[in-house]
Amino acid sequence: MFTLHVELRVKPGSEQMLRKIFHETFRPAISRQEGFRNVALLSPCDKANSYVLTIVFENQPLQQKWVATDVHEKAWSQIESLCTGYTVKSYDAV
Repeated sequence: MFTLHVELRVKPGSEQMLRKIFHETFRPAISRQEGFRNVALLSPCDKANSYVLTIVFENQPLQQKWVATDVHEKAWSQIESLCTGYTVKSYDAV
């Protein structure tokens, strides 16, 4: 399994819109992709503006296939517009 952890630095006041876009746009779009296994948006317990998006695919080539789609561009750009930046870390399950 290939997993991404994307730390999203959310603009103040954009948290509710991030949650809405995740549930209504991003999750439905990614869940239809080949090799998709799981996605979650983790909310910080300390109320900080740093959320974590976890994405799991069968393997990295299938995740990259998703990234190359127009559907990804549309869904991701909506999330990205609500952030001041983000950091991506990738992992392979052992």
